[in-house]
Amino acid sequence: MNRFAYILRKSPVARLLAFALAIAAGVSLLLFLTRSVLRKPSLAEISPSVGAPGDVLYLRGQNFGASRGFSYVELCGNRLTESSYVSWDDDLIKVIVPGNTEDGLIYVVTRAGKSNPEFFANELAIPVEMPENPMFSVPIISDLSVTEAFVGQVISITGRNFGSSRGDSNVYFTTYKGSEREEKIPDIAGVDSNYERQKYPGFVSPSEADFDFEYWSDNEIRVRVPEGATNGSVFVATNEGRSILQPFAIKSRAGVKTLASQHTYLVQVGADFYDIKGTGDAAVTIHLPRPITYAWQPQAVLTESVPEPALLEYRGASIFQITPADKTSAKNSAGARQNFVVTSCGIECEIWKDYVAPFREKDRMLYKTYTRADEIIPANSKAVLDLLPQIIFQVKNPYRQAELVYDYFVANYSVLPKNRNSDAEPLDLIRRKKGDAYDFAVLYAALLRSAGVPCRILSGILIDADKHSRNHWWNEFYLEDFGWVPVDTALAAGMDFKAFPGEPTYGKRCFGNIDAQRVAFSLGYKVLKQSLLSNKTVSMPRSFALQSIWEESTADVESYSSYWIVPAVLGIY
Repeated sequence: MNRFAYILRKSPVARLLAFALAIAAGVSLLLFLTRSVLRKPSLAEISPSVGAPGDVLYLRGQNFGASRGFSYVELCGNRLTESSYVSWDDDLIKVIVPGNTEDGLIYVVTRAGKSNPEFFANELAIPVEMPENPMFSVPIISDLSVTEAFVGQVISITGRNFGSSRGDSNVYFTTYKGSEREEKIPDIAGVDSNYERQKYPGFVSPSEADFDFEYWSDNEIRVRVPEGATNGSVFVATNEGRSILQPFAIKSRAGVKTLASQHTYLVQVGADFYDIKGTGDAAVTIHLPRPITYAWQPQAVLTESVPEPALLEYRGASIFQITPADKTSAKNSAGARQNFVVTSCGIECEIWKDYVAPFREKDRMLYKTYTRADEIIPANSKAVLDLLPQIIFQVKNPYRQAELVYDYFVANYSVLPKNRNSDAEPLDLIRRKKGDAYDFAVLYAALLRSAGVPCRILSGILIDADKHSRNHWWNEFYLEDFGWVPVDTALAAGMDFKAFPGEPTYGKRCFGNIDAQRVAFSLGYKVLKQSLLSNKTVSMPRSFALQSIWEESTADVESYSSYWIVPAVLGIY
């Protein structure tokens, strides 16, 4: 010690070095103390969760810091630039959504670390608000191009106050009246009871899945008459109100449809996740499918959700996020449950086959979409192309083609008692002569599409008389000037099924007829986008919904287990 003191007295270099070391030690201690005081930012909510470039995004939470400093917001994998920040407070950050933003996760990053994520979705279109005028804001129809038309035919509606873009506005046509069971449907207040058929019972609107909307402006709308429309009226509805009903009739050339039956179900959808392990910002995102609404399933109202989703509805699914800290029981599990009230209708079609004509509008988007091969329907497969001529021969009538393929299935294929593995090849049905309902639906759609007949797969659940549900798949094919015709080849080929007492039973004739003992979760195949390109995704082929992504996990997730339930029927009304 004396030697050290001697060196300090005699050597200026030693004194300088000792002084520098003291300063460094002090700075290190200060940084350590500061770091220990800092708390990791916590993001409670973002508003709006669905927005567009240019919108002001509100991020609420805590521990953001009184000023931004070196902190920043990360949106969909990109660090926001200086020009995006409006204000920065410890519990509220305001930013402007930049132009290159897509769908994804949003974080707040400070010196103390990275916050938990929230999900943000970019709107594809923003409705343009019309100037409010209480005297002239309600939509007014001045003329219809025709007062009667076939299903699928384009009509032009002229008038004013329709809005320069469609947004939440819509056109409504009278639809089939419900059966007597409609009076027994419980009045259940839904979490999101704003579906069209809830707004205007007894009316059906054009379908996005059928590409029914052709053009929309403030004084003209061109739209196709939708599936499910019947003789009655048509009107336009906006946020300002609705127009006066205009008389409108549906023409019939190839046949008629009737509503055979109707049931309303309380259905529960859910999944459980176990032993989620990870570090940092580990999170699992769940895309929980929702029942669809379309002409023959007019109501699908969410009545309960546990927990609350990060996003209530996005491309046919509710979005949930689970982290390792989310545990609802001693079994180290977490999950999501949603209950829906769903109304399903049975249909009977009487088709006059000699009046069915080949498709004329082959440039129509519906025709192009439902006659080509896609991710699950191998319409261009050699096996399909080789088999087709052996079934339809030289027949050109699209109804007869669909009927010949149906008859071939019933005569040549049998249904397995259990569904096959998720990775099984549907075209095995051609060689093995046995398959499940998924194989039947995929091959039937592939053959009809190859023949130039629009066809799609519906996926969902089939409900037995004992209220047991199972994953199921069936088809619809499209006839011009008539609409969609239902087909269930698996039921026709002998799949075990118990009808409700008093329900119409079609036996082997599930061609043009369909029961109401089913709930649909998807029309065709839904392609979903990842929240982040770095996320790992999980798909579930041969399930009750046909969608590309069911689960996503961030790079920080090390492992987890999941269990998806077959949607359960909790009640029938």
